[in-house]
Amino acid sequence: MKDNLVLRVRKDLCLGCGLCAENCPRQAISLQLGLAQIDQSKCNHCGLCLDICPQGAIIELTPVSRYELQSTVTGLKDRAEDVIAR
Repeated sequence: MKDNLVLRVRKDLCLGCGLCAENCPRQAISLQLGLAQIDQSKCNHCGLCLDICPQGAIIELTPVSRYELQSTVTGLKDRAEDVIAR
């Protein structure tokens, strides 16, 4: 279990088959309007839904701070400018 992990459903990939909801040990997943939805307050981040989804529609996200994101973007920009300069 990863405390900072957030599981999200990619609506563009979800078929609404319900396998994730049927197999969630915490009943954290339900189908709404034909698509899976995860209740983060019930989810214990076990990852079973990641393994069972035939479409790969459930993904892991790790929240990052604004500072971490800015630092990463700046680093990538600097590396790109270095490559272009060569």
